[in-house]
Amino acid sequence: MIDEDLIKFFASSVKDGYYGDIRLSEREGTFLSVENGKVRRTANVKDAGFGLRVIKNGVCGFVSSNNISKKAIKAALDAAYSKIRVDTGKTRGTTPNPELNNVRLDPKWAKDTRSVDIADKLRLTMDMDRAAIGKDTVATVSDYRDLVTHWLIGNNLGAVVSFYESHPQLGIASFVKDGATTHSIKKTLSGNCGFELFDNNANSELGRATKEEAEKLIGAKAARGGKYDVVLDYAMTGVYTHEAFGHASEADAILAKSSVLENKLGKKVGNDIVTIVDDPTIKLASGSFPFDQEGVAAKKRIIVDRGVLKEYLHTLETAETLGLTPNGAARAMDYASIPLSRMSNTFIAPGDFSDDIYEGIKCGISLYGFQYGYVETSSGKFMFKSQYGRMIHNGKLAEYVRDVALTGTTLDILNRIDAITSDFKLDAGVCGKEGQWVPVTSGGPSIRIRGVVVGGQ
Repeated sequence: MIDEDLIKFFASSVKDGYYGDIRLSEREGTFLSVENGKVRRTANVKDAGFGLRVIKNGVCGFVSSNNISKKAIKAALDAAYSKIRVDTGKTRGTTPNPELNNVRLDPKWAKDTRSVDIADKLRLTMDMDRAAIGKDTVATVSDYRDLVTHWLIGNNLGAVVSFYESHPQLGIASFVKDGATTHSIKKTLSGNCGFELFDNNANSELGRATKEEAEKLIGAKAARGGKYDVVLDYAMTGVYTHEAFGHASEADAILAKSSVLENKLGKKVGNDIVTIVDDPTIKLASGSFPFDQEGVAAKKRIIVDRGVLKEYLHTLETAETLGLTPNGAARAMDYASIPLSRMSNTFIAPGDFSDDIYEGIKCGISLYGFQYGYVETSSGKFMFKSQYGRMIHNGKLAEYVRDVALTGTTLDILNRIDAITSDFKLDAGVCGKEGQWVPVTSGGPSIRIRGVVVGGQ
């Protein structure tokens, strides 16, 4: 158990004229990997440490340590001061203005993953792996992981917050052979919750769904590239929203002048029917948290409201530099990582389109699942390859196709969306940025986009 008196010691040790904050954490977790029904790896993680920073005139010194003690904190403070080189005639900013929250939250999950025997975790993984095997399956890769973290965050202005995060996860990939071609489908189940996430045979259901989708790709031909009307499922809607738009809305990208959304606050960036939300308050979602890594309370952010850009995702520093309000988007992978502007649960809000979304499409493609891709936030250019697709002929779903990739530019796509359904689903994953990986979710409804370029053969 982390001693809260360490926050008081830190606060009293920060020099006058400096802003300082500290994040202490203890974490414990398990990792299991199964391939083709055989256990390949088991591992446990257990560590603790702190990261602290001091800021003066917009210049930051950050230091971390895995030794939680008053002596280590004092040494880290001295090292942080030494990293600051302030030219008093050319200040880069002012002191951050954080919320002064004082909250201690106990764990709320029903079944603590730390209390579950590793044999039960392995059995869960093996059952999922078996469920993913069919007559055409040539390989399966399954993994289980969990991580429970206790965070204690405070600053020299008097704020202290204590809370827990728990991230159990199952991941599965099923591979099928189709002549000389191998197809694969991958799925993940995760949340910020307890082991109860896997109740009601959720593991076996995940395995079966992965197998069945992989089998549907046997005999699928490569899609022919060209311009189509397309329909995206929740996963492809989510990856476009997260990768193409969400990263561009992170305020550090705005400050670096590497975002297509620079200077667009209050301006029209998409169709009137489009609303984009980043919401870390969604109960049990993988990207949720009660406070960000600077002690700012989590809050729902409406990034785009009916086509108009309303806000960026901020840390204390980006908000202060841009003269805007902090909105709880500072996230860090662990105590040794400095907080960055990051997404949480990011999605296009459900719409009210209730007609057949395929109706009126003479020749189009519906895209499902995400495989890989890239995006340039400065230009908005992107490519996202789906796990598979289905042709649309005269308003009806038809044959399965493979090697389908959505291409375009962020804002052009946002303006070409002309239908958003009311169905809604979130897809858990992890997001990488500057070497830091944090749990997130993306997803949303199905959307229809008119006249976009689809890569294929």
